[in-house]
Parts: sequence; structure tokens; C-alpha cells
Amino acid sequence: MSTDVSINHPLVFESMWVGVCGYAAIRGGPPERLAAASIFTAGIATIVCIALRPADRSAYSVVEAGIALTDLSLFLAIVAIAATSTRFWPMLMASMMGCGLFGHLTKPLGPDILPKAYYIAVAFWAYPQLWLLAIGTWRHRRRLKRYGVDHAWVWKLPQRYRNGWSVDELARPLPQR
Repeated sequence: MSTDVSINHPLVFESMWVGVCGYAAIRGGPPERLAAASIFTAGIATIVCIALRPADRSAYSVVEAGIALTDLSLFLAIVAIAATSTRFWPMLMASMMGCGLFGHLTKPLGPDILPKAYYIAVAFWAYPQLWLLAIGTWRHRRRLKRYGVDHAWVWKLPQRYRNGWSVDELARPLPQR
């Protein structure tokens, strides 16, 4: 029985992708849900780009323009979430996506790069991004349980917080039972 990574990778990734997006969509706050919808949509677009690839061209032998545009669109969506949400994880996710976008530059800058190396440079960052979304969703649930509230967007923050009050002064932990 073969344990080739190239055979198991799509099954592992797609299971993780659907599971994490579902978890964030069901249990997350508005930023997590929006990110889950964006990531799920980008995943579907990537699958379509792969399906529409000409049969005579091997995967990642040239710049994957459709996948690069999908990654760019997802990057812009996550940057918008990072700029407007009160969460830290979207900033980390946007930086990881930026690294993946730079991976698309490896093929034009080095046309002799192996297709597998180009693929790894682009695809590697998807795994930590999914873990980051799962952890961000879990932390949202913890804040809700601890404080009873978790403000999602900067414009929803209390005026006292925007005037310089600390989070500890605004949201005291709920009494533990």
C-alpha cells in the first residue's frame, strides 16, 4: 500500500477545509463566518480552475493564472476583514496569504523551477491558514463564555474602549459556576 503524499494530500486537505469552514460558519462570530465563506468560495474556485486546466498541460508547469487570481481575491477579502475586525488572526492569515501570493512569482522569476516546488510554495500556506481560522473560532467561543460578549468589528466597540479604557475595565469575567 502506497503512502504517497501526492495521493493523500487532496483528501486530507479537502477534509480539513470542509471541516474548518463548517466549524467557523456554525460556531464563529461574524469575522470567522465571513472568512469561512471566503475560504470556501476560493476553494471551489480553485477546484474549478484545476478542472478547466488544458489536458495537454501538466499541473504547475506554468503560472497558474486562475489560481493566482483566486488567491489574490481571497487575500484582499482577508485584508478587509483584518482592517475592520477586532480579531488578531486575520492579520496573521493575510501575511500567510501574502507569502503564498509570492509563491506565484517563483515560476515567472525562475521558469526552470520544478512544478512540485512551485506547487508547494503556493499550497503550503493553506494548512496553517485553516488551523488559524479554527483557533480563531475556538478563541471567539472562549471569549463569549468568559465575558458574555465578543465585539466583532471596530465600529461596534464601546466608546469607552475607543477612548482608551482597557479591555479588562470593560469586560469583567462572568462569575464562574
